[in-house]
Amino acid sequence: MANKRDLKKFIRNTCGALASEIIIARVVFPAISREEVNDIVAQIAALQCTTLAKVGIVFDKAPGEYESAAAYRKERRQYFATAFNALVDEFDKAVEAVVKRMNSALPEDVRAEIKATISE
Repeated sequence: MANKRDLKKFIRNTCGALASEIIIARVVFPAISREEVNDIVAQIAALQCTTLAKVGIVFDKAPGEYESAAAYRKERRQYFATAFNALVDEFDKAVEAVVKRMNSALPEDVRAEIKATISE
């Protein structure tokens, strides 16, 4: 990500899209359990809140600790790149878990109906 603002937008948009997909699926296919949908939406909301809280990453070293400003900038840039990549990887794994749970919430007859629609 280019900066924290873009990362936060990415997290919000992804979580919003996931929540809307499961809610739309519940409307289209009433066989999906309302309680399961509510639990999944709550899990998505918790994922968004915890991930956004982790975005506030701070580089804890002062420029005076380095021999040059260029060395400080390089170290700082590398620190943020590593931290953001780790955060995005963790977020991706959590999103995969949510998607698997969303798929498991679909009853077998609904899955068969979707597969039949896709293969037409």
